[in-house]
Amino acid sequence: MPESRRDCINPILVGGTGRSGSTVVGHLLDHHRDLVLTRPMEVRFIAGNDGFADALSVAIRRPGSTKAREAAELAAERLKNRWYQRASDVGLHTSISADRLEFLSNVYLDTVDADPIAATQRLVMSIMIDVAPLGFRWIDTTPANARVADRLELIYPQSKVIGVIRDGRDVAASFVQQTFGPSDVFEALSQWERRMLKMHKAQIASRPGRVFVVDLVDLVSGERTETLQQLCDFLEIPVDSDMVIWCDRNVTEQGAHGGRWRTQFDSHTADLIDQVYSECVGRLQAAGVRIPLAP
Repeated sequence: MPESRRDCINPILVGGTGRSGSTVVGHLLDHHRDLVLTRPMEVRFIAGNDGFADALSVAIRRPGSTKAREAAELAAERLKNRWYQRASDVGLHTSISADRLEFLSNVYLDTVDADPIAATQRLVMSIMIDVAPLGFRWIDTTPANARVADRLELIYPQSKVIGVIRDGRDVAASFVQQTFGPSDVFEALSQWERRMLKMHKAQIASRPGRVFVVDLVDLVSGERTETLQQLCDFLEIPVDSDMVIWCDRNVTEQGAHGGRWRTQFDSHTADLIDQVYSECVGRLQAAGVRIPLAP
């Protein structure tokens, strides 16, 4: 099988809870000579809410149903609108034309009822030929990748998924400073808990050895060399010197803002955050979820 064709079907899908470090891991891997980030680096239309992974899941559970058809049509609509141009320089429009997307969507809708898996694979892979350069194994950093890892396996059976985890208090503190996501720190903590549980369940539902979980602290701390080696071993690639150099220069304790929740809020709020977080951790541990290290 030609190298470009092989690479096209075994992508690396990086995700997390949001604000957990998946973008950092994507840029890190992009500095490996054999890998390349997609353009945009978060394609969204596959793993995002009401995307093609969700539509395929409905079709598998309820084949030939009205709900399956509605899910397919919604995914196609979001592809052409929500995910096509998210901002002037962010979206699928940077790599593929609207006419091409319209054509591929129509083919998908014409064939998805008869064979949802084949139709979904055909659509996604046709788009990714434009979004990801041939000849390279590509990386997508859509945050939801890790939370629907099992659903993505139906589309890319040979893909590998990297789930990036981070202390939920820092995740929540980061979210409230963004223009997207929860603006309340306790709502953000609740979202972190739900997403951590989804990641765990998706990993269990995936084939053994397909999902690798990286703790952001391990990339920042003294465990960096070992973590990079484990990451490359998982992806079956050698450690690349350019990747190591980029990591040393850019993945730092200062840049990771570890423990930001302690200084970003007043002492009373910080104590409440710590209390609520402990309760979240207790529930997750009871469910068997790996808890991120505290920075």
